[in-house]
Amino acid sequence: MDRARVTDALGPLALIAIGIAFAAGAWLNLDLGTLRRLGPGALPLGLGLILATLGSIALVQGLTQHAERVPRPDFHALAAVGAAIATFAILTERVGVLPAVFGTVLTMTTVIGDLPWLGRLALALSVAIGIWLVFLLGLRLPIRAIGAG
Repeated sequence: MDRARVTDALGPLALIAIGIAFAAGAWLNLDLGTLRRLGPGALPLGLGLILATLGSIALVQGLTQHAERVPRPDFHALAAVGAAIATFAILTERVGVLPAVFGTVLTMTTVIGDLPWLGRLALALSVAIGIWLVFLLGLRLPIRAIGAG
């Protein structure tokens, strides 16, 4: 078995293992209930079995089909995603959710090479306005929009 087939099998094997672990944990530790009145273990058991089944299908498909060459990951984009998450986590408590979202979008747009700075600022502003409209005005969530708390 060549290296590409081994790496194609690792993901589905992990899904199968996780699915079996959840199903076994639900089977052994939680009450399954009856068909008329399901217990707390029925959902994890069902989801674990579904995950293991999907992992099995992916494993068979990965081992029987020709493996395609996977491109190398864009580490600049991965770093930008990590930096954007860190930006949001750090800024939300200190300056409020709207400036944090603005900074997060600006951080994330660093990976878009052909977008000018004015476009980046417009995108960040429109996302912040959208967050304000949906979550603060529409849903009335108790989130601090601007300012430290």
